[in-house]
Amino acid sequence: MEKPEAPPTKSGGYKKIIAIVVVIIVIAGIGIGVYEFTHPVKKTVYFYTWWATEGKIAFNKEAKAFEAAHPGYVVEPTIKAGAGGTAAKGAILALIKEGHPPATFQTHLGPEILSYISAAPHKAGSFVKLNSAASSINLTTSTAFPQVLLAGTYNGSMYSLPVDMHQGAQLYLNPQVLAANHLPIPLNFTALMNDTAALKAKGVTPWIIPGNDGGWDQMQNWEDTFLALDNAAYGNGTLYDEFMYGTLNLSNPAVSHLVSKTNSNFLTMQNNSYNGEASMTWTQAIPKVVGKNVAFEANGNWYVNYAYDYLNTTTYPANSTYVYMNNGTLKPAAHNIKLMSMDFPGTSKYFVLVSDSAAVPSGSTSANGLTFAKFFASYSGQKAFTKWKAATFYNNITTNYYNTPSQWASYQQAKADANTPSDWLYQLSDGGLFDGPFSTMITDMLSLASTPTSSGIHSWDHSLSGILSTEQAEWKTANTLGLGFMGTLSHPFGGYLPPWAGSNTPSTAAVDNATHNSNTQALNNSSSIYYIVAPFIALFLGSLIMGDKR
Repeated sequence: MEKPEAPPTKSGGYKKIIAIVVVIIVIAGIGIGVYEFTHPVKKTVYFYTWWATEGKIAFNKEAKAFEAAHPGYVVEPTIKAGAGGTAAKGAILALIKEGHPPATFQTHLGPEILSYISAAPHKAGSFVKLNSAASSINLTTSTAFPQVLLAGTYNGSMYSLPVDMHQGAQLYLNPQVLAANHLPIPLNFTALMNDTAALKAKGVTPWIIPGNDGGWDQMQNWEDTFLALDNAAYGNGTLYDEFMYGTLNLSNPAVSHLVSKTNSNFLTMQNNSYNGEASMTWTQAIPKVVGKNVAFEANGNWYVNYAYDYLNTTTYPANSTYVYMNNGTLKPAAHNIKLMSMDFPGTSKYFVLVSDSAAVPSGSTSANGLTFAKFFASYSGQKAFTKWKAATFYNNITTNYYNTPSQWASYQQAKADANTPSDWLYQLSDGGLFDGPFSTMITDMLSLASTPTSSGIHSWDHSLSGILSTEQAEWKTANTLGLGFMGTLSHPFGGYLPPWAGSNTPSTAAVDNATHNSNTQALNNSSSIYYIVAPFIALFLGSLIMGDKR
């Protein structure tokens, strides 16, 4: 009879148990490694935006295109609704001041981005300088409309990349309303006001100027009227440029008279507008135009994208192709058109630019934000986005890929104006003012609309003086940072330089060094390394910055 097998020794048993545990851990580790290899953890790009309706569909298309091109990333938007960013701007400023900015966020070209730089803990050093990023995606004046790039360049430095090219100062109408009342398309400001009076006399509501966007709609009507009267009086947009820089001289009798005429005509529009508009937003007003309840609404060409996406309405440009025959009757092709766009009467000389853009704060999320911003501004990103919103700023588009004829007409107009800098202006209500003066202006414009009396006008005139003074002070603060004007000394945006630009403008070298020190480490810690402080050589035909040595 065999002896029973002796039990294992204590030490031997532990060794076997330890060996088994080690094997299990190793196998588990291999399993985890295989899982991570086959299912990699994606990087999330947090993008702060105000595209809650118009723009949301286009942005979703853009996010999908980016994720397809960059499989290791996923885009997660944070949406703060409000026309023109009226609510988002304050929220973004608060995050920046707290030192917790998003990886990237929507802003406008124009002075708006400088509001964030001025508020940031490390000023320009709190943001990634994007000159080299623009060059790396071949975004130069040989591939894009120069004035779009100059609108986002401050004494040679870029801190956001454009993601579309909108056209402001637009008027929207249903041609059937005018035809039914035997009225012409208004081709100048006098004709517009004549149509306003004639419609009112016939019992037709001429205007809708919504009141639930905080005064943004009122500001558009006022600024468009100001530009139309400026152009009629002087044939240029210089006073509009001066408004943007806060240098408009209200003590000049001619300027004072122009402002007074603007106030009067604005209040005529406001007093002949839709009765229920106070509680409406601009998007809620569009069906009133399409449905022939009112004749006119002033806005920008984002209007056509909302009408297409949500109302199944295609917008056509109000030109000879679609509108009237010689006898004044509608062309047959126009009888089924419910919505037309045109330059606000009296402003057709100008391309009034509005450009959304993506800014990238410095820090641990900079690499993710930069990867997304570069794709968004790239040719591929533009084709995905601008089919659904605005037009692209790349100048080589020959095929109309847009959803609406109005978008294509806007692009063609930009192409026609491309080589005439003075024909480009930046819209005040969408990035053309610093955030503080903008907020004050829309609030006070709404007050003027609700108090169209002599005391209301006096209060508005006093407010306007303060808005201009604050705007100029903001620009001069930006000038101390080396960012005191749009464009470069030899190629300013719109061909206009404010009086402080030139010999008294600080060099951007200090700005470059601060930016480099703040964000190079964060970018170098990423798997994708970008050199962000290279000179802006490729941009602006390869010579603008190098020609601006000071």
